[in-house]
Amino acid sequence: MAETIDQQADSFDDNHNDVSQDSGAEDTNNSDKSAENLIQSFLKLKEHGQSSRTKALRLRENDVIAAIDGVSYHETIDNMVDMLSSGDDDDLWLLTIWRDGKFFEVFTRGPLGGIFEMTRPEESQMIEDLFEKREVGEKRQYKIYEALRDVKRVVDVYDTSHNQIAVFLPPIWLFTQKMWEPLLAIVCVYLITFSVNIYLFVLAVILVAMYFRKGQVTLRRSYGMFQDRQVWAIIAARTDLEAQEMCRNIDEKVNFINSLVKPFKKNEKQPKRKSKSGNVAKVTEQFT
Repeated sequence: MAETIDQQADSFDDNHNDVSQDSGAEDTNNSDKSAENLIQSFLKLKEHGQSSRTKALRLRENDVIAAIDGVSYHETIDNMVDMLSSGDDDDLWLLTIWRDGKFFEVFTRGPLGGIFEMTRPEESQMIEDLFEKREVGEKRQYKIYEALRDVKRVVDVYDTSHNQIAVFLPPIWLFTQKMWEPLLAIVCVYLITFSVNIYLFVLAVILVAMYFRKGQVTLRRSYGMFQDRQVWAIIAARTDLEAQEMCRNIDEKVNFINSLVKPFKKNEKQPKRKSKSGNVAKVTEQFT
């Protein structure tokens, strides 16, 4: 009888251990699943800070950071801050942004600031599936483009990279950029100084070259603002065509100066024609 009781106690202990192991395995699986769901989420911009870099990059609320340097990013905000803070101050990070069903790239230096939240599981899955189909090149292939837009949604997109033609041949660069007023001013300076003294002309050429070496991007931006345009977007692209396509992804109704994409055409509503039969009916009603 005692042996039977001992055997039952041993079997109870074994069953209890099995149940404990099963429950422990279930807890581990549940924790793994929850961790997996957390990792698959993206960071979404909830609101800007007082002096955050998100404002300078022209990001909007609900923009989602889909990738950093071409790699899908699912980490937390603290890890992103540590990542963007690492390296030298001049290091650029290529961010892939998801906005209203479209992707585009921007460059940033250092942390973004602002307040972020995690995306919902269904939204994360949709972004992940679409990002896998997107081709992202190497970071060194991208250049920074600025887009200036006026009230008529006409956009001027230009490359902010340093251009040696602007330094050695400023009139040629101004002509290619269609900056007619600065071109006229530079030509007048050259003609006047050349007519006065050849050495004064050489000095003027050197001073103009030094100015264009430092301030060509500022001059290009100022000329766009002189034409009643405002800085609308700052994006990263490999070519002028890709930059215009990204701007069209942000706003499908924009048109471009020196357009490389098809222009946007509004669907004009044709005026309704009055039916003659209706007029006849109204006339007959008046005489009845």
